[in-house]
Amino acid sequence: MAAYLLHLATRLLAMRRALKPTGSIYLHCDPTASHYLKLLMDAIFGKQNFRNEIVWHYNKWTNAASHFQRNHDVIMFYSQSPQALFVKPYYMTDHKAKVVNRGWDSNRVNGIRQLLVYDRAKAADEMTKFKYDRIVYRDADNDGTAIPDVWSDINYLSSASRERLGYPTQKPLALLERIVSASSPPDGLVLDPFCGCGTAVHAAEQLGRRWIGVDISAFATGLVRERILRSFEQLTTDDVLVRGVPVNVADAEKLAQRDKFEFEKWVCGAIGAEGMFHEPGTKGADGGVDGVLKFYPFRLGQKPTPEFAIIQVKGGKVTPDSVKALKTTVDHFGATAGVMVCFNRFMGTVENQRSRATFRDDSDAYPVIQGFSVEDLLAGRPLNLPLYGYRRRGGQIGDQSELIATRNQDREG
Repeated sequence: MAAYLLHLATRLLAMRRALKPTGSIYLHCDPTASHYLKLLMDAIFGKQNFRNEIVWHYNKWTNAASHFQRNHDVIMFYSQSPQALFVKPYYMTDHKAKVVNRGWDSNRVNGIRQLLVYDRAKAADEMTKFKYDRIVYRDADNDGTAIPDVWSDINYLSSASRERLGYPTQKPLALLERIVSASSPPDGLVLDPFCGCGTAVHAAEQLGRRWIGVDISAFATGLVRERILRSFEQLTTDDVLVRGVPVNVADAEKLAQRDKFEFEKWVCGAIGAEGMFHEPGTKGADGGVDGVLKFYPFRLGQKPTPEFAIIQVKGGKVTPDSVKALKTTVDHFGATAGVMVCFNRFMGTVENQRSRATFRDDSDAYPVIQGFSVEDLLAGRPLNLPLYGYRRRGGQIGDQSELIATRNQDREG
């Protein structure tokens, strides 16, 4: 614990230096560490700048035989100075809340209603600053209810949640939206130095803030970039810049030679693959599964349900046996397809040795085993699979013709 706290203290000191006088910091932890971190935060940010110990209460039931059910996490909220910005959020208690749209598809902000609530006196000024979202403000005769320091209205992400990206510490988008909207101005800058799968930067983008996400994992940085591009269709690869990961073939080859596990992480994150039995790129036996990619075949008259492809990453030579083994892995785990990711010079081996079996949906036929080159990945070309990552865009799977058109547009693009 001492080594962990020392490591965290070093990072927190750097964060304090990065904060503006109007800035705030939120530190999430579980109850096993909150008492240690409170002392650490007091020492670094000053106990006079402590604002709240927020209790995030959720429903998550396990078989707790020796203790009470643990159903909350703690969020430490500190400001940099007494001048820190804070916009108090409210629960709206009736239909009198006024909603003002500001150049954003209203379907994309469902569920944010309680997050952006201002007194009428402030609303006009805030409206001039908002670019991408909508403002909800209170009438004088509509008091609403100020949100307290116990948050019970945002639930834990279940394994079946459509927000899930396969990242173990992923938080609900609504949780980060509340934090971002309360402590940052429109067009302000949000920094998440442990960005993981990118929920904080997703919330910042959705709320019209500028943002920077930092993570030690190449998997995380690739996943965040893929998540943002798929969730915000107006953004292009030029809008989401990534530092410290391969941007060309030479960079990718150097990473593969230096650390094959980080290379696997980078590939899985860039494709949007999730973990299956372990986190992508984890050292140790993986059963031939480096990642898992969900996709949604089109079958008329049936409810769209996810199927998955096994992702296997090779940073070096690809042998005929490894290609044949991928089909065995696909069959063993009940997957629909398998993808061998390798450098272009080994794609001939994949093509010559892969199974010729295909699977079909109502729009096309797809190879059960296919190769995908690192060069294609860097160029932003899609895999030959039906609508992988579609739910991550925030879309709903409904009309089949619309989905087929979306898929075809993706492939042509």
